Amino acid sequence: MHDPNEPITLAERVHVLAKVYQSIPLYFAHWEDSSIAKGALDAAFQELVEAALAAEGRVCFSLLMTAFLARLNNGHTLFRDPRLHGRPPLGVLLRPVEGLWTVAASGVAGVTAGDVVRAIEDKPMEAWREDLWRYTAGSPQSRSVQFVDMLRWFLPDSYTIRLEGEDGAERSVSVDRAALDDAGPPAGVEGRWLEPGLAYIKVPGFGKPEFEQQALAHVQAFRDASCLIMDLRGNPGGSTPGDLTRALMDRPYRWWVENSPLHVGLLAYQAQRGLSGRLFDNSSLLWRFPATEPDAAAYGGRLIILVDRATLSAAEDLTMPFKDNGRAVLVGETTGGSTGQPYMHTFENGMLFIIGTKRATMPDGTPFEGVGIPPDIPVEVRRSDLYARVDTVLERAVAVAREE
Repeated sequence: MHDPNEPITLAERVHVLAKVYQSIPLYFAHWEDSSIAKGALDAAFQELVEAALAAEGRVCFSLLMTAFLARLNNGHTLFRDPRLHGRPPLGVLLRPVEGLWTVAASGVAGVTAGDVVRAIEDKPMEAWREDLWRYTAGSPQSRSVQFVDMLRWFLPDSYTIRLEGEDGAERSVSVDRAALDDAGPPAGVEGRWLEPGLAYIKVPGFGKPEFEQQALAHVQAFRDASCLIMDLRGNPGGSTPGDLTRALMDRPYRWWVENSPLHVGLLAYQAQRGLSGRLFDNSSLLWRFPATEPDAAAYGGRLIILVDRATLSAAEDLTMPFKDNGRAVLVGETTGGSTGQPYMHTFENGMLFIIGTKRATMPDGTPFEGVGIPPDIPVEVRRSDLYARVDTVLERAVAVAREE
């Protein structure tokens, strides 16, 4: 674990604070959701400056910055420090299941998917939630994913987890994070036949260009399938996969309605002076894109897309047009509700922040940011499914494919 008392110079603090303060009014597009009103930014930032300059060490400073940007309540507006956010894996993936924090996947001996987590380091999960929720932002489902990430950053290299098993009995397991086998990010896209005429493609992310190319190759390989299941669960996004969208879309489709702040010196002056009835207080640009015609060579079979709370950003960019025009059936959970084009700045000491520069709604005006894309067929994962190692969402998708 990194030394919490590692120093950070006054010059570094001032530089970070100044750059963040400069960037929020210039780039931030989500004041509707922020817990800090636009007109109250100066007062809130002054409080941050006082605390950040007095913080004891780099980690404390970074936590203050993380919590402050989280108050803007946008999934694409955040602060990161490799000293804090570059910790080793926990060895377990936690998700809310049946109202309880539950192990959804495990790489730790003695910890089984389906076990309920009662406490970590003798601290109840609800207490962890109360302490760490202020570092999360966006929709409730997205914040639950970020909360688990925060646990990774806060827990020591060796920690104890108290679990309730399938039989209701409790037990404690010690986890040595250094000894865990960190598989790292997924190696690539998975594709296979589930049964004659029904193909499956799992895309883990779009952070690497080759992932979209691999997915396109699988679509081509399965183009004779009567139905294709595209699994975007756990896909955190990356670059918008426009080529993959075109390869799967057999009808006209629309893009997000996008809104971004507009900053013109004269308009800012008029707003400050109260001229024009304060018409220019929140000047912005709005884009509505014309429908795109489909590619004649696109896959023409039925399409089912699997989504969950960890389907984010570019993965939602892929999902949205298919939800909007009914081309695909969405199965699973509501997505995270945050798309991209953030402004990003990285400092010489490795710290970075990003600011969400656009606000997106569905093409018909339905809210999306902080809400997510709901599935056509909701499927709730149960503890019994995890213990039985049954993928309920995929099973439901296969049943839908067989229905027609």
